[in-house]
Amino acid sequence: MKRVEHTFPLPFVTINKNYKIQTYSKEAISLIGEHENLLEIMDEASVMKVKDWVTPEILKASVEVHLQAMDDEEDLLTADLYVKWNNDMYAEIILMLKDEKLTKVTKTLNQLRSRLNDTNFELLEEKEKLEEAVEQNNQLSAPFIILNEETALIPLFGDVSEEKMYSIETQLLQKSQEGEVDTLLFDFTAVGDLQRSGVSVLLDVMTSLSYMGAEITFIGVQPAQAKQLKEMSLPQEIKFIGSLKTAIQKFC
Repeated sequence: MKRVEHTFPLPFVTINKNYKIQTYSKEAISLIGEHENLLEIMDEASVMKVKDWVTPEILKASVEVHLQAMDDEEDLLTADLYVKWNNDMYAEIILMLKDEKLTKVTKTLNQLRSRLNDTNFELLEEKEKLEEAVEQNNQLSAPFIILNEETALIPLFGDVSEEKMYSIETQLLQKSQEGEVDTLLFDFTAVGDLQRSGVSVLLDVMTSLSYMGAEITFIGVQPAQAKQLKEMSLPQEIKFIGSLKTAIQKFC
């Protein structure tokens, strides 16, 4: 590269078609420093813009770009880039900084964008932690308790929701198979609302357990809950016992 003098007091450079800087003015050095390639002084978004518009196929163009400041701690500089190609190989470029008010606006927007990116990342982390906590809580809502070689107790806690039933479905089927128990006691004593979609999933689980050879008994079902279950076409193989105490006396 070599330095050139121009009569106009504006940053000026010449480049080849590969964006390599051939010559530059002292104003250009004061603004962007000495670089081998024009793209080195642009932010990421502006690099793509320059590649689209600063090309020999477009003889003249004007593009707004963001320049990297000489001091890395400073914010990006907003400028208008004016380009004119002398031929297919070389072009002349003038950089004109935006006025101070626009620069302040750009600075504020960049700060907001940075804060927004940080906030989005933090929210994503919190969302993942919350989803993990909810999943763990759902799985703990139906512990699989082995009472003896033939019987297991599954006390249900909280509302019977679709999300919760999907969370416990795999572990129930898996533990039932691993334990090789014949009788499964589902205790509804601590159950709240029976959501229709949740009951539908639960009954599908019951059907799968029945196919696997398990005998299923519901314990502590309230009259209102029994009515809901009946409306959902409860499998006839399912038996009912009034209390946990009675069920333990019978099966243990």
